[in-house]
Amino acid sequence: MAQQSRDALRRRRKRVLLLVLVALVLLVSPLFALSMGSPAGSPAPARVVVGPGDTLWDLAKEYGPPNADLRQVVREMRETNGLDGSLIRPGQVLLIETE
Repeated sequence: MAQQSRDALRRRRKRVLLLVLVALVLLVSPLFALSMGSPAGSPAPARVVVGPGDTLWDLAKEYGPPNADLRQVVREMRETNGLDGSLIRPGQVLLIETE
């Protein structure tokens, strides 16, 4: 009888330890991911509010990487922001890779 209660106690301890480990992993994983941020050398994209008269080409020229092919920058802007065409509206917020 005493042996059974010791075995039950061991099983219970193992379950508790396993639950604690799982909880720690679940709590620490998001914190670790947040601390990673963007990869070194890859700054976060600029958030740009479209003004009256702005075009994708103008914004690519102003905010895009220096000496970049503007056609490629515009193409990436369209992909990043889910744009089907080149139509943008004042007040719209766009993400633009700066490097």
